[in-house]
Amino acid sequence: MDNNYLELNTLRVNQPLGEFFVISISAKDLLAIAFSEPIKYIDNSGNVKGNQRKKDDKRLKEIAKYIESVEMAFPNSIILAANYTENGKISGDSSERWKVLQDGKCHKLIIPKKIKLAAIIDGQHRLNAFEYVNKHERFDDLQLLCSVYFDLPSSYQAFLFATINSNQKTVDRSLALEQFGYNVDEETEKAWTPEKLGVFLSRKLNIDKNISPLYGHIKVAPMGAENLFDEKIQETWVVSTATIVDGICSLITSNAKRDRILMQQQSIFSGRNRSLVKDIKDVSPLRHLFLSLKDQVLYDVIISYFNIVKKLFWDNSSEKSYINKTVGVQACFDVLKLILTKEKSERPERIDFEDYLSNAKHIDFSDKFFQASGIGRTRIKNSIGVAAQLISKDKLKKNDLSAYESILSGINTDTEKDKWFWEEEAENAVLNTLENAEWNYDSKTVGLYINDDYNYENLTIYESLHALVNKLVEIAEIAFSSNLPLDNEFAEEQKEKFDAEDIVYSYLSDYEENLKKLGWGI
Repeated sequence: MDNNYLELNTLRVNQPLGEFFVISISAKDLLAIAFSEPIKYIDNSGNVKGNQRKKDDKRLKEIAKYIESVEMAFPNSIILAANYTENGKISGDSSERWKVLQDGKCHKLIIPKKIKLAAIIDGQHRLNAFEYVNKHERFDDLQLLCSVYFDLPSSYQAFLFATINSNQKTVDRSLALEQFGYNVDEETEKAWTPEKLGVFLSRKLNIDKNISPLYGHIKVAPMGAENLFDEKIQETWVVSTATIVDGICSLITSNAKRDRILMQQQSIFSGRNRSLVKDIKDVSPLRHLFLSLKDQVLYDVIISYFNIVKKLFWDNSSEKSYINKTVGVQACFDVLKLILTKEKSERPERIDFEDYLSNAKHIDFSDKFFQASGIGRTRIKNSIGVAAQLISKDKLKKNDLSAYESILSGINTDTEKDKWFWEEEAENAVLNTLENAEWNYDSKTVGLYINDDYNYENLTIYESLHALVNKLVEIAEIAFSSNLPLDNEFAEEQKEKFDAEDIVYSYLSDYEENLKKLGWGI
């Protein structure tokens, strides 16, 4: 073999996404032939490039020390996209492309040495840490395991990275969403999952200067975000991409992961489309727009609604207000969902949102009753919902009624936040459990993930409202008790006042449509 090429033994592996090849290669050689780049925006249309997180020098130095240690081991493979240039294109030059030669049952991977033609999909920190390694023998004697995909489009590189990393705490969820959904123009619109549509619309909301009330207010994870805007990004307030994507998805699906998995049973090249989930029973108010590809109408609804939110709430908010923080924007999506569910309109973009929200414009969202937590989101939603006659007061927690009365009357509650800590933890436990529930309308059951670490591995099925309520009450009581002060006498006083069932029913009221579908009305 010519000295200009590496010749490596390889194993061929076939999986649903496509085949890949496994090799063992020295760190020195891999550094010479592979590259990585952080995902970044390259123009003001929202086009992006790259698939990685920004390099973390501190982390790289820590990994370098580990590489130099006597116990160093990297058993997981570095994932590469071969024949992909640093300019973001798949190389068509046969003289420089990576090749696989087959000799009977054996395969050899032929790699040109003098050009970087492999994009790192996952493992950039393991490889780039070698820049800080002082033991130079490590470059030659250390073998690294790699999985090599050929001619993998950039959107699939990002998909693989996001799939691998989206459940890891070290990867920002907004970044994973950006990567999972970027370059959507490489797929037909009908093949977009709810998450991909959510990413597309969130970007549009962020860069649609003349129309969108969220222009410049959505924090984008990639580098180069400044290329999205003609002027400096607004510094008044921002929310994450994940916040907006979740809000959009809540209007079109009750389970984005379920829809994604079902749609991915078909390749984008062999019939993937939204009709694959048309038979799923889903109570999301704008589900029909998603299924019928009326994405522009969905966008118009969001624009119309949030223009009223901006006019009545955001434009007059104080610096301490929660209405334009994450919990406030989440709550606004919750209220939109309530309006759409009540209206059941065939032309939702024509709904008079101001008629609903104007009765809530006097609410002081900087009051201590509101806070930056899941409970704060619920309180904002409830306050607007009651004012807009979307929520009945008898659905609210009894212990909070006096505070709501004050809020709606324009009276400051003067509530001390820490006074409610243990009760808030109980509420959060119920809230988080319900947010991740699996609603199965065919079998008339609800599945809850009962796991202290929220790893979503243990799905427990409940076949009646009674059983569901009992479990949620148990979850609330455990969270409440585990956060009580150590003062036994004081703790007992708090337990006497605590009403777990009241908490459970107040949060279940958000799922009335789901419960009706099950025949479990409350």
